[in-house]
Amino acid sequence: MIEMHTRKFLTEQYTEAHFEALLQLMDKLHDAATVNNVTAVSPLSAREIIGWLDDIIFTAEETIRELQANMDPVPAESAKVYSDN
Repeated sequence: MIEMHTRKFLTEQYTEAHFEALLQLMDKLHDAATVNNVTAVSPLSAREIIGWLDDIIFTAEETIRELQANMDPVPAESAKVYSDN
């Protein structure tokens, strides 16, 4: 079961909609943490959530480094920023 799910996951094409959904999920978790009510959005303990977030951050940073290493250099004035934050 896990192998089939992993295979599907690795062949999926990532779109803006996927990244928007991830951002919305993270924002909902952040909102709950802000009001100290994470139990309303997750059955996991705060320590478990922190562990997952640490893994997510590490993986995201590594992915950014890999993508940047394979990009053609772009002049700073033409670089586009995708975040509203």
